Amino acid sequence: MVTGDSNYIKTMNRRLVLEDIIRSRSISRVDISKRTGLNKATVSSQVNELIDQSLVIEKPVENYAQPGRRPIILELDPMSTYSIGIDIDRSHIRIMVINLKGMTVYNNIHDFDIRHTDALPELLPTLLEPVIRQYNEVYRPNQLIGIGISFHGIVNSDLELLYSPPQQLDLKPLLSELEERFEVPVHIDNNANMSVRAEQSFTAYETNLYSMTLSSGIGLGILLNNEVFHGFSGYAGEVGHMIIKQDGIECRCGNRGCFERYASDEVLTRSLADAGISLVEFPTYESLKADEKAKAIFEDYISFITVGLNNIINVFNPKKLVINSTIFSKYPELLDELKPGLTSSFIDYGDILISPLGTQSSALGAALVPLAKFLDIHHFDLNAYHISH
Repeated sequence: MVTGDSNYIKTMNRRLVLEDIIRSRSISRVDISKRTGLNKATVSSQVNELIDQSLVIEKPVENYAQPGRRPIILELDPMSTYSIGIDIDRSHIRIMVINLKGMTVYNNIHDFDIRHTDALPELLPTLLEPVIRQYNEVYRPNQLIGIGISFHGIVNSDLELLYSPPQQLDLKPLLSELEERFEVPVHIDNNANMSVRAEQSFTAYETNLYSMTLSSGIGLGILLNNEVFHGFSGYAGEVGHMIIKQDGIECRCGNRGCFERYASDEVLTRSLADAGISLVEFPTYESLKADEKAKAIFEDYISFITVGLNNIINVFNPKKLVINSTIFSKYPELLDELKPGLTSSFIDYGDILISPLGTQSSALGAALVPLAKFLDIHHFDLNAYHISH
């Protein structure tokens, strides 16, 4: 039994009730009481407050054939509030708006050159203002409750962006500008950390989850007990810079033979282009393997990915690891090619999945962070909603 300060207990009870409503999609007060162990009076009190805050709505059960009054179920109110997720990559800015149920209601991409990152404090408000003006009219009474921003690079604990733009960039002016302009909290992190949040909510709910992003670089989002693990100064998960080949190709980090110099989506695409190969020519993995040049390039790629994954699995012993890659999404058979190389007397893992979220995962995760902070919840499990993005 939880004991302590009454406000603390009330907060804990509210969290239990709200997380159960979110996880269940639709649920009655009676079932919440059974599942959480809270008495009916406590559940009703918490539910009434959530209704007053326009976070939860009551709905009668549809197609109820039993005699008597139709039961009342509880659901999140999708029209009460929204959040914004932004993904900033080397060549574009993606802006997404999601409602309280995690449904994407706006998704747009703007061209961007990462070399002009210093222009973001002026550019982002210009892009966001019409979006916020439009959706503040639609989602009431809470309107916009926060903004999350994902960067492809290292975001350290001093809110500095490393390795992505031509030089180190201080993100605090951007953070201050957005918070002052729109009067909401702004959360900043790298793309792998944002992506693992989205994978947990939409792909595979686990309190401990790992998400490897393969794009212009390689990152690992590490979720431990529902918290992103950042390490001592924010560098945790930078598996793209683990060395997999001694005295290998020079990397922008200063070392040689880094994982991302051999196994990122960008490197593979460049290797294919240098050989005069476009993946558009190969709609299936079988057709790709029939081409000797493409097959040889992919065999090298698989061998490098396997080395990196062996290292990750041996270090973390994951129950579930999600791979987010446009290449794996196009050719899911790659997973079967990898697995024979992930066997030894020491290596062990539960399951490896290919992300269904694709290139949208980082922006989705960035949008989920302010929603979870606003709701003050630890478990944001939206898997029962079966939302396609």
